[in-house]
Amino acid sequence: MQPYLQYIVLLGAVVIVGAFVMPRKKQEHSLPSQSMQNMETALEQFMENMEKDNEELVQLVRDAQQETKVDAERQEQRIAELERKCEQLAEQLQMARSATATITLQTASPQPLSIDAGKSEAAFAKLPEPVEEEAPRANTIHSRYAELFSLYEQGKSIEMISKKLGMNKGEVQLIIQLAKQEEAAHA
Repeated sequence: MQPYLQYIVLLGAVVIVGAFVMPRKKQEHSLPSQSMQNMETALEQFMENMEKDNEELVQLVRDAQQETKVDAERQEQRIAELERKCEQLAEQLQMARSATATITLQTASPQPLSIDAGKSEAAFAKLPEPVEEEAPRANTIHSRYAELFSLYEQGKSIEMISKKLGMNKGEVQLIIQLAKQEEAAHA
């Protein structure tokens, strides 16, 4: 009987050792589920942070779009204002030209003809010479914006001219355009 008893004791010892080992395996299995929960929690937090960041980016894009829209409206208003000023300047230029032409015609109008040929030649000699348009040209766009036209004739870009002179590009373009119109009118 003794060998059976040894087998039973040995079998009991194996069962006891197995019982101690089994809970350890369960703890080892519970550790991965714990780490899985930690990973899921971390992923959820990461996703929440990403959503917040995305919302902030969307808001920044909206703000940038709004600012761009406001800037575009301001630029459109500025362009409309410059076009109005251009029209006013063109009208003033036309009025100045017509006034100059009227003055020129008045000063160049002939004196009443007299019957005496000698007197008419003397009167013709006394007629003032036609007034050259030098007086209005003294106050031309070229003279008022000499530096601008100097840079333009050197081949500088409108953008560079506007930066150097502290003017808007639209103003530089407008001045150049008015100068071309003025030259065409005097040609």
